[in-house]
Amino acid sequence: MSTSALPSGHIEFTPRPAVPRPQRGGRRPPSNRNNRLRSYPLVRLLTPRRYRRVRNTLQFCTFAGLSCLTTVLFLSSIAAAQPQTTGPLPNLAGTYSCEGDETACGWSGWTFTVTQTGADLEIQNEKGEIGSGKVTSRITLSAGPIWNMLGTIVSADNQVIQWSNGTNWRKQ
Repeated sequence: MSTSALPSGHIEFTPRPAVPRPQRGGRRPPSNRNNRLRSYPLVRLLTPRRYRRVRNTLQFCTFAGLSCLTTVLFLSSIAAAQPQTTGPLPNLAGTYSCEGDETACGWSGWTFTVTQTGADLEIQNEKGEIGSGKVTSRITLSAGPIWNMLGTIVSADNQVIQWSNGTNWRKQ
């Protein structure tokens, strides 16, 4: 603002013209007069229009990579935690009779025929129901559907199997 004194003793203020404010929107001017920088691929990728797309792609790739790495580490830790069987597996093939809890024996069966191929077991009861099983170590085994039990070999000569449902199978 400028001021000027008048003969009457009053001071008169004359306003200056307003400074123009920068406007938003519109097209951005090029960074240099020949627009040379925009011809390089990296600079072309980092222009405002493509920046979000590149950023989102990088975020997705980072997330997917970390997810895969976490999964691989988790599965490898599970594989490392599995007990390794040392020595030969016990021979469990034969016919067994159920002892112990009469309710459980009545439900699952009184006699069982076990066929073994390596660590895999096929178990059949006197009712004709067939299930699968697996020898998990030298002293443990598991029976899948229809029985869904875990077992422990409790005798040194593999004659008695103690199951998680409270029954014992004795080899005949």
